[in-house]
Amino acid sequence: MFVDLQGFIVGKKFIVKEVAVLRTESILSHYIFTCPMPWSFLTKSEKYCASWLSAYHHGLQWEDGTIPYSMVKRLITMAVIGTEECDDNKTLVYVKTVDFVCTTADVWSSSKRSYLGMTIYWINSDTLKREGAAIACRRFKGAHTYDKVTEIINKVHSEFELNLNKIMNTIADNGSNMVKAFKMFGRSESDVTLYHQIIT
Repeated sequence: MFVDLQGFIVGKKFIVKEVAVLRTESILSHYIFTCPMPWSFLTKSEKYCASWLSAYHHGLQWEDGTIPYSMVKRLITMAVIGTEECDDNKTLVYVKTVDFVCTTADVWSSSKRSYLGMTIYWINSDTLKREGAAIACRRFKGAHTYDKVTEIINKVHSEFELNLNKIMNTIADNGSNMVKAFKMFGRSESDVTLYHQIIT
């Protein structure tokens, strides 16, 4: 995937003006946003910088744009993370056709907000190459407790119809919340061994 962001620096903020996204085997998605504030609100210095960028860099005028600025965050998130419904459905269909998968989970914080991200990996039976996809980037409200981690991971697994027989491993860091989540709710080695003895 290729993502191109263009915009203006106003004060200490980067004002997104244009987003272009090119995904593999997909058409180019292109968005031009309206300005977040009137031109008259800018200082003389900011107007000079914006005029220079318009003339010599990307050619966009401050007033150009058709998409409301309030949609910037959602559209950029969809472009970068791939949370559009069609992408999820494509991943879901493919995951249903493979026998075994591995998932990863991680919790992180940014700008006083927390998130849980998950990815999935599998071996393509035709090419024998590893393939993968991002399957979740969820807002994580409250404390990062082991039971909340488990709840979100299980919910994502359920949404993609991943049962314990399909998931070979879930990889996470060794944070105390992750360790406790897998100790309390994870499969034991005896469960895995017994399952593999039954299917072989």
